[in-house]
Amino acid sequence: MKRQEGEAFDLVVFGGGIVGLLFVQLLLQRLPEGAGPRIAVVEPHPPAPPLPDIDLRVAALSPASRLLLESTGAWERLPAAKSCAYERMRVWQGAAGPTAAHTLVFDAAEAGLPELGHIIENHALRLALWQQLESGADCEFITAAADALQPGSAAVHIGIGPRQITAPLVVGADGAQSWLRERLRVAQREHDYGQRGIVCHLQPEIAHAGTAWQKFLAGGPAALLPLADGRVSLVWTVSAAAAEGLLALSDAEFAARLAAELDGVLGEFRCTTPRADFPLLAAHAEHYTGERFALLGDAAHRVHPLAGQGLNLGIQDADVLAAELAREWPQPAADPGDARILRRFERRRRGDVQLTLSAMTVLNRLFASPVAGLAGTGMGLLNRAPGLKVSLARYATGS
Repeated sequence: MKRQEGEAFDLVVFGGGIVGLLFVQLLLQRLPEGAGPRIAVVEPHPPAPPLPDIDLRVAALSPASRLLLESTGAWERLPAAKSCAYERMRVWQGAAGPTAAHTLVFDAAEAGLPELGHIIENHALRLALWQQLESGADCEFITAAADALQPGSAAVHIGIGPRQITAPLVVGADGAQSWLRERLRVAQREHDYGQRGIVCHLQPEIAHAGTAWQKFLAGGPAALLPLADGRVSLVWTVSAAAAEGLLALSDAEFAARLAAELDGVLGEFRCTTPRADFPLLAAHAEHYTGERFALLGDAAHRVHPLAGQGLNLGIQDADVLAAELAREWPQPAADPGDARILRRFERRRRGDVQLTLSAMTVLNRLFASPVAGLAGTGMGLLNRAPGLKVSLARYATGS
């Protein structure tokens, strides 16, 4: 591939998180041997060493996402203690509890799957991907912040302190506050749900049995995600006002309140970590691509954590862009920043992301509405329609 004058790269990726690192690995493994692209990852904050405990930031990883990680070899680097498979998910509403008729139960065996997914620690997976790339010679990590960007018709010029680099394509995988998106002046539509997510890890009295539990409460859903060491990770969606009160409770008071709200599904709880909270927002960039750039993951879209699909959507972005680039890269005089490649990527991804964004907004409103009991009835009806339920499970898991 022809390179620009000066310190030139074939591709520069902004962001050394899970999505950006996986994108680079997927691209490299799909290119023919000897292609030898020169790739830089700009990430001012490399991952810290392994954490002694499971970090509060965990994510639900679909089987499809896991298979992509396995294909790169990064999954093997993920410590077993940082990942927990779950085979079932119970979703309910109302005081009758998760065994009532108005309960939706997803089971991996019913869907012909080995599991519905894995709950993984974000930090551990990011570190595994970083180490996997670092062990090769195809990628250079630039652990400093970029401070200048000048798009051009043939290449993008990037300033990183005294260093100047160019590339025919830049990819923004630098998160919700994307520096690249802001510098390129790509607008995004935002929706503030007026809610906050409270997170912590808890030791339940009753074993979680490889099951994810989620109840829809008046202020939003509360989910218990199984962890490998027997604990559960809580993600509790509440109003901003309610969050302040819940965070002010003692650990014992908070645990007792949660157990009562969740109908004693796992008995009593003991808090094993401090609590934290974060605002819940949805956002969607007006476009994912433009002249010699593409946006992936949270840089392009953010969804409500209701169904835990944020990371999986970003991984799908990485997969599709890597596939589109690998398809054209071996061609004579190939240009990774070719607008045709980027438009194909955006067409393949935008509709799927928009569907998920819309579905999460509708579900959040439905379960928080005055007629939310109708949603519980709907869950019970869906639970008694096995064919439809299996289809929904397979769609949600990317199978």
